[in-house]
Amino acid sequence: MTAASHALASRFVTGPITPVLLRFALPLLTTNLLHAALGTWAALWVGQLLGAHALPAVATAAVLVFMLMGAVMGMGTAAGVAIGQSLGAGDEDSVKRVAGCALAFVTGFSLLVAAGGWALAPLVIDALGTPAQARSFAVVHLRFTCLSMPALFIYLVLVMMLRGSGDSRTPFRFTLVWIGLSLLLVPVLLRLLGIAGVGLANLLGAGTALAGLLTYVYRWRLPIALRGADIRHLRPERALLLLMLRRGVPVALESIVTQGAYFVLLSLVNRYGATTAAAYAGAAQLWTYVQVPGNALAASMSAMAAMNIGAGRWPRVEQIALRGCLASLAVSTAATLLIYTLGAVFDDLPLRLFIRADEAVLAQARHIHFTTLWGWIALSVTVGLFAVVRANGAMLAPTLIFVVTMWVFRVPFAMGLAPWLGSAAIWWSFPFGSISSALLAWAYFRWGTWRQRPLMLSTVTSHRPTEATFSSGD
Repeated sequence: MTAASHALASRFVTGPITPVLLRFALPLLTTNLLHAALGTWAALWVGQLLGAHALPAVATAAVLVFMLMGAVMGMGTAAGVAIGQSLGAGDEDSVKRVAGCALAFVTGFSLLVAAGGWALAPLVIDALGTPAQARSFAVVHLRFTCLSMPALFIYLVLVMMLRGSGDSRTPFRFTLVWIGLSLLLVPVLLRLLGIAGVGLANLLGAGTALAGLLTYVYRWRLPIALRGADIRHLRPERALLLLMLRRGVPVALESIVTQGAYFVLLSLVNRYGATTAAAYAGAAQLWTYVQVPGNALAASMSAMAAMNIGAGRWPRVEQIALRGCLASLAVSTAATLLIYTLGAVFDDLPLRLFIRADEAVLAQARHIHFTTLWGWIALSVTVGLFAVVRANGAMLAPTLIFVVTMWVFRVPFAMGLAPWLGSAAIWWSFPFGSISSALLAWAYFRWGTWRQRPLMLSTVTSHRPTEATFSSGD
């Protein structure tokens, strides 16, 4: 193991928990906020230049992207956990094997998605019952968004592997390149090419960041860099690939299940007409800002927990879960209060960024906003606890919990109460589902069998970690 890699791993398994968690999470939080800002920026320009009825195109593409990203996130999550455990155990050869396997898979998958997304975009948009005013926008935007997916997906998996190795600063720097370029290009290309410019701006931004990140990885010989004989790992071992897929499939299914439920809810929204669809798309832009703190801290918790599990330091794993969830709750609550305060003091300013001079749409968006936004605080507990249990390879139970949350609680709630509450049943289904998932996540963390699982690579490698890999201490 290189000196830099050992230093990172040692800090995660011997350093003070809360400061290390927060230092690791800060670049992730900033990155997630920048991603949210990019989505907001694109939606703002689409709403201002093309009108509120073009906003459903942005919302529809976002749901589909997150669904397709599930396979990539599944592989990236499995790779990050395996890399974290391997570094915690001092096994850098396994890091190379995992990196080659993950990159080979995501490259092939993303190319298929790009081709299939372009061909099937009209069918997908029609199947969702997209309002006629938004259909042409939605088809074009979805097609050009799919073109950006190879660069985007490969970049994201590289980022997840680096974070699994304990490095959140390097991905942050190159994400600044991606976001910065996209912010500059979105208004320019949107004016020149219409809504297709949003997808092309993202392609150029992500492609540039990917090229820069790969150059950095090889320049500094980071653990995931494949050189010389290591190139053979791009043709992954069958047993390793199957293991990674088994661990990644539940995460992928979680995304498909979750976003599939959002598709159903989106189709319900569309039944109430173009005004309601535009209001929903505008209000949904603000949800991300409550969710990003929890997601950032969850990634930090996952990396730290995986290394401590690899080093056999279980008491620290319990403390990582407790302290991480408390920090996530505090930050998510603060973000929610800030957004509500800005709306109250500045006459719905957050919503008016997306909804231009359309009071009917704004009135509905305001109602959706106040009904749903606070409920996302509970999600920070869910993602934090799931990050810790997944750090020991327990991927299936979180997926099953999300299946129950989305398809047993949220969707039936919205559909069943719609005859009495109308569209409000959809809006209330969001906090109902979020609180339910948090309670189920806590129950599994407390009483589940995830602690008894073997290390991920124990069946495909002869290296077995010991607690003596690092010096003791908190």
